[in-house]
Order: sequence, then C-alpha cells, then structure tokens
Amino acid sequence: MIQIEDPDMASPLFERSTRFDPARNKRPPADGAHRVGLAKPHDRISVTICVRRRNGAVLPDPMQLFAQPLRDRIFLSRDEFASTYGAAPEDLAKVASFGESYGLVEKKRDISRRLVVLSGTVEQVSAAFGLQLHEYEHPTGERYRGHEDHMHLPDDLVDIVEGVFGLDNRQMARAHAAPGNAPVPAPHPRWAAQLYNFPTGADGTGQTIGLLAFGNSYDPDDIREFFSGLGAPAPVPINVNVDGAGPCSNPPDAEVTLDIAVAGAVAPGAKIVVYFAPYTEHGWIQAVSSAVHDAGNEPSVLSISWGWPELQHTGDVAWSRAAMQKISALFQEAAHLGVTIFAASGDRGASCGMVDHKAHVLYPASDPWVTACGGTMIQDGTEFTEVVWNSPGAATGGGISDVFPLPPWQPEVAVPPSANPGGRIGRGIPDVAGYAAGYNIVFGGAPMLSPGTSGVAPLWAGLVARLNHSLGRNVGFLNPHLYGEINRAGALNAIIGGDNKFDANAPFYTAGPGWNACTGLGSPDGMKIIAALSAAPFS
Repeated sequence: MIQIEDPDMASPLFERSTRFDPARNKRPPADGAHRVGLAKPHDRISVTICVRRRNGAVLPDPMQLFAQPLRDRIFLSRDEFASTYGAAPEDLAKVASFGESYGLVEKKRDISRRLVVLSGTVEQVSAAFGLQLHEYEHPTGERYRGHEDHMHLPDDLVDIVEGVFGLDNRQMARAHAAPGNAPVPAPHPRWAAQLYNFPTGADGTGQTIGLLAFGNSYDPDDIREFFSGLGAPAPVPINVNVDGAGPCSNPPDAEVTLDIAVAGAVAPGAKIVVYFAPYTEHGWIQAVSSAVHDAGNEPSVLSISWGWPELQHTGDVAWSRAAMQKISALFQEAAHLGVTIFAASGDRGASCGMVDHKAHVLYPASDPWVTACGGTMIQDGTEFTEVVWNSPGAATGGGISDVFPLPPWQPEVAVPPSANPGGRIGRGIPDVAGYAAGYNIVFGGAPMLSPGTSGVAPLWAGLVARLNHSLGRNVGFLNPHLYGEINRAGALNAIIGGDNKFDANAPFYTAGPGWNACTGLGSPDGMKIIAALSAAPFS
C-alpha cells in the first residue's frame, strides 16, 4: 500500500490507523489571510463526518487485483463493496445521535460512502466540536470560514470517526480551462479521436462517464448547438446535485461545457453524469464519494478538470491531512470497483501559478491512484507533430509531488528528482498527455476557443469508455497498464519537444525521450492500446 509523506519529512503524513486525530483535521489559515471576526452564529452550515469501515475490514492493496490478467480480473459491485467495506450501521447511528444531542439535523446517512451529513448553525456546530469558528479575508478578496482550534469529539467516537469536513469553506478547486476571448478556428474533439487512432466499432455504449464540476454549470442550449454543428445528437447529461450545488444554483461556465463537449463527442454512445459540488474541501469529499459510489448511474470512468496546489507558499499542506487521506482512499476504492479516474495536471506550468518561485503540482492529479493528464499542441509548420503545450499565459502542469512517494509502477521510467532545491524523489506527473491547445466549443451561444489540460482528461475518459465497450469489461485503474504493457508496446506517442515554463523565476521541466514531467509517457494510440491490453495483460 502506498504511504503518503509529510513534505520535507521522512515520516508518513498519514499513518494506517484510522483513529481520529485532531491535528489531521486542522488547517492553517490560507497564506496571506487574516482573521476579521467571529463567524455569524446563526448562519447554517453542513458538516460531513466520515467513519471507519465495518468490523475492522481492511481494504486490500489494489495492486493485488492488478497483478491478475485483465481477462481474469473481477471487480466488486457497489453493493458488494458496501456490504464488505462500508460503514457499520451502528457507527453511523452513534454519529447521528451525537449530532442530535447538539441540535444538529441529519441530512444524509450513507453506508457505502461511510459518512453522515449534519446541518446546524455555526453556534451549534462550534459547541459540538468544541471550537470557535472565525471569518478570514484573503488578499484576493475571498472571505471564508475556518478555525485554528483543535476539534474535539466524545470518547466513544474517537475510534469511529476518521474525519470531519465542512467547518472550513475556503476555495479549493480551480478549473483548468483557459477560454479565449474571441472565436478562433480550431479542431473539434473528433479530430483528436482520429489523430489518436481511437478504436473503431466502439462508441462507449453501455458505459457511463462521470464529470466532476465545482462551483459552476452549463447551458443545455450551448451543448445542443455544439453538437448540431457536428451533425450529431446532443447528449442529455444527468445532473447530480451534491450538497446543494447544481446547474440551477450556478451560472454557466466554459469548463463544464468543454468537459461535456469533449466526452460526448469522442464517446457518443456513453451516458454522461455531471456531479455538481461546492468548490470547498467539503465539496471534494462529497463529489468524489458520490461519483465513486453511485450505484444508480454506475460510472466506469471519471474525469476531473479541477485541482488545487498540494502546498501553500509557506510549505504547509494546503489541504487538511484528513481530506487528502479520505480522497485518496476513495480513489483506491474506485480501483476495486473497476472505475478509471483521470485528472488534469493544470494550466499554469511547473509553478501552478504560485508566486514562491518553486515548482508545484496539483492535487488530485498528484494522487497515485489517479491518471494525471498533461497537454500537447501541434508544432508550428507540421500537421501532426506534438510538442509540449505552452502558449502565452498558459502551459501544461507537471512535476514531482511533495506529498506522495514514488509509486511502484514509476521507478522503471526514471522519474527525475524535483527541480526544487533538495531534489525530492516522489510521484511524478503527468502520466499521459493529449491535445490541449483548444477546441472551438459553443459558450453563451457563440464559438469560443477553450484550451487547457481540462480538455485532455475527458478526452482520455472517452477513450477508456470506448476501450471498455470494445473489450467487454472495465479496464479500471489504468496506471499499472500504462507503465507496463501499454508502454512496452509503443502505444504511447512520446513528446520530446518543449517545456512547461510559466514563471520566469521558478524552475521548470523539459520534455525529452521517455517519461517527462510535461507530458508523461505521451499521447495515446488507441488501437495499439487495445491491442496491448488484449494481447499481454499486466502481470
């Protein structure tokens, strides 16, 4: 099992024990933010409390599953997973009873997701967890709610609860699309599917692609107009509102529009489900758990076009340790369910747009149980020669994680040390790449160029939907295959030109032969990938 490390420390960030640890649920104020006063006592907030697995169940290392040939691999159904690795009903009941004793209202109780959602006033929540909530203001103008006290729980919950989320509502998700300001001639996603030799005879029928969306929405008229231009019927996404967020509560945004356009264009037979959540840490827990354990829609592949830097400028982890632990655990659960997950590596180069003159990577792209997607563009003067996507004001993300160690499938590709002082050895991203220089979507009723690595994640998600359709079974967690038989078969197009320099004062990475921290192993050749998976399953 992969351990998660503390930045600049040799000790694990998250031990295997699930006992509640107040330090792991605490977060320092955002860099530059200052306290402006007490949170309004009568404001209502929702809190998600995550609990342990039933009867001391330990989730097996997913790598044991992926040591089996693809043809022999059996994934768990969501019902099977819930009955074996879900929460014990009595644990959930104890948490709900605790909330009730402080006047908190139970909004949701879920065995498979192992959580209870409680709602109450700031005053009630503060009393329940023995702390004081404050409001903070950031130099960007953002105001958020947070705390600097340790959380407290009754003794009978300490061995049950793994994490408490929702007290801090700072922004923790940024879209990775950089819309242009004017209509620009650009290819549509089906051009990319042709460029990357997506398998024919399979359109994703029987598959469901889940798209995570934070803090924004889409206009169905834009979707219909885009697909009308392709001469194809438009998909009708299923909207899943998580924690009160949804298409009716948020304005249209180019990000979600791009995700639907790309996934729907390259996998027209697949069902598309959009999971809407607030752009907070609490929203991440809700969105990822909802998508992974959605027994109704059963997504077989998820695309995440959002992320946030692993670290703050001060070197502290930007996320709470409990949140990263929970989200990473959900990704491992997805592997057991046969769900493939892609995440964009970001559009602000090796620095992630941070101004501390260091290289950074984004989470969740840096999670080892996710396939991280970098960006390419077509070299000037050529028709199909790809180089690293780097254009004025944007560049593909990529680099070395400050939190996750080198996973067992990466040492063979010679991931280099971090470009930062000290040269840390860690998880390298991205894993793969694809065209990111922009598709001409429809937004606000007009054509708009929408470049970004956020177009790469749904592109790969569409490819996997077609692979699953063609193979007649889910591929599941893709990284062992990518670094194994897919790479050995030459099914990935290596990108050897360009770099991801974004900040002139920060270190960056350059593309070259083999794996690199701009485009990973490269862009796909879909037909070669399916041949590699069919002929030589990973072992």
